Amino acid sequence: MATSITQEGAKLTAAAPSSSIWARFDLWSVCAIVAAALFVAAAFLPLWHMALIAPQYPDNLTLTAYGTTMKGDLQEINSLNHYAGVKEIHPDEVLELTLFPFLLAGSVALMLAAAVFKNRLVRWAAMLVAWGFVIGFLVDIQYWLYNYGHDLNEEAPLYPGPFTPKVLGSTQVVNFHSECMVDWGWWLMLSGALIITLGSPVIRFLRESWSNTGAAKAVPTAAVMLFVLAFAFAGQPGPVAAADGAGDLQAMIDAAPAGSTLTVQPGTYLGGVVIDKPLTVEGVGWPVIDGQLHGDVVKITAEGVTLRGLVIQGSGREVSNEPSGILVRASNALIENNRVRDVLYGITLQESDNHVVRGNQIESVREFLPERRGHALYLYYTKHNLLEDNVISNAKDGIYINFSEHNDVFRNTVTDLRYGIHFMYANQNRMIDNVFRDNLTGGSLMYSNDLYFEGNEFSHNMSKASGYGLLFKDVDNVEMVRNSFHHNRVGLTLEGAPFTPGAYVRLSDNLIGYNQLAIAMSTTVGAQFGGNTFVGNLRQADTTGGSIEHHNMWQIDGRGNYWDDYRGYDANGDGLGDIEYQYRAAYGELVQRNESLKAFANTPAQLAIDLAARWFPAYRNAPAVVDVSPLMRPTRHLSESSAPDNRWAATLSLAILTLLPAAVLGVSGRTRKGW
Repeated sequence: MATSITQEGAKLTAAAPSSSIWARFDLWSVCAIVAAALFVAAAFLPLWHMALIAPQYPDNLTLTAYGTTMKGDLQEINSLNHYAGVKEIHPDEVLELTLFPFLLAGSVALMLAAAVFKNRLVRWAAMLVAWGFVIGFLVDIQYWLYNYGHDLNEEAPLYPGPFTPKVLGSTQVVNFHSECMVDWGWWLMLSGALIITLGSPVIRFLRESWSNTGAAKAVPTAAVMLFVLAFAFAGQPGPVAAADGAGDLQAMIDAAPAGSTLTVQPGTYLGGVVIDKPLTVEGVGWPVIDGQLHGDVVKITAEGVTLRGLVIQGSGREVSNEPSGILVRASNALIENNRVRDVLYGITLQESDNHVVRGNQIESVREFLPERRGHALYLYYTKHNLLEDNVISNAKDGIYINFSEHNDVFRNTVTDLRYGIHFMYANQNRMIDNVFRDNLTGGSLMYSNDLYFEGNEFSHNMSKASGYGLLFKDVDNVEMVRNSFHHNRVGLTLEGAPFTPGAYVRLSDNLIGYNQLAIAMSTTVGAQFGGNTFVGNLRQADTTGGSIEHHNMWQIDGRGNYWDDYRGYDANGDGLGDIEYQYRAAYGELVQRNESLKAFANTPAQLAIDLAARWFPAYRNAPAVVDVSPLMRPTRHLSESSAPDNRWAATLSLAILTLLPAAVLGVSGRTRKGW
């Protein structure tokens, strides 16, 4: 400041009438008292919060930091964090939470002492302490976010790798999105720091400016202080008014030059918008486009459109019209990092090509039953598309591909719906490293050919009505490599596979384990199996329609499969059993004759029937499986699954993101120097 604080106070005191407040306090003293009051109020308000958006938690996980405690979903986080090697946080053991009231009391006392004693050094110290709280708080949070994101136990079951969440703003880790922001308490402390530093010179400037215009000789102190408070809070985020109607956003789209980028600010805008020119529409702070339950929320009718960072919600509900959150009817669209929710159909690519759909969170109308919802990603007469890193839940079918070909589907996570993946007349498509879990059926491949599947996981699909990991129906030229089918009611169900003479369905090096039934096959199946691991299944194979002993080939290039119930030996040490493996489904054959016996499925009665058929040759039926070159060792293990149980990985990543902020106020038993 050009004039010292002490001199300034003296001048203001001399200028004021002896009967005014300035006769007892100088202006800086009043500002210091107001700042101290704001800091005291901040002690009772939240200082910082994090919200983590994840499909597994529809209401999000939250954590709020106060000066002396932490509130939110800490208990659930602590119950999970050890899987990722992150220390638990207990508020009563956090050093900063213990010190906060004492440090705050000392700071407030220093501000009040500076107001009373009018010592220049004390006043500078009070201002530095105020800013130390404001800036130091954010620096301390960021330090611990970095520390906890890099100081992880690499031997933890689900080690996520180093990462650094942002102290303010958005961070994407794995498939989850965190939003971090300071809260009311911090804004009050910032206001106090601004008032104790700038309040006196700003008010002095206003008073002198008012006097120079010939107006009143003095400005009421209360009015000036209200102005300073408004100035201090000018940067604080508040509720954003919703747009008046669809014309607001549509008008911005219409006014934007073709090929330009339109930035949409936070707020709620009415849907039903149409993008009919090459344009990038990018949201800042997750603006919401709400269709208010009418038709498509966003429709793209021009090539080269990009949608990014938007919340799309509230499509129509008329099933016959198939309303979508985002309907794309022109080629070369990029749809990435959006949240599509509460819509009948999620993202529909229709009669257009060469799209990229990446990193979106998609779900249908949660209150509807699965059969009443629409598909999350719906491809119809479209080709050469890339669908990757999307998180899909609560829809009818997760990814429905109909009359569409040459599409790549990579690293998507699909949970809690009817079919995870559904192909209908969909040829020449690739599926790599996707996860389909906790659905009625993991996937259904129908009337399609030239399909390639690698590294996918189909698990925990346990519906009594279906519960298939993957269903094959009249398909040709299908290659399945290193996939995992585990913890399903039926791992694989095959009918008409292959459908055409001379075509193939080949399964190699897959894990088919821990299912109630590993494989269900009809007599129309002639598949090839080699290098697969069958382990932990209650039953290995069931047949329908008669004997399939000679229909399938249970070895590829002289290499059979691993069966955990194989009782043979390997005398020459070549890794292959010296006697063939046979599996006889005695119970399954009886069920074909009398369906009422299904009542005894997975009971001791079924086990007794199968054991009797094994022990007494007179009762043996034709084998369902004959593997002449069984492997002596498994080729796959559950821990090598393409995506190690994402219900844990997702939740644990979520736990890490949410837990780290809890550590910003403490070191969890670790000692360090300074604030």
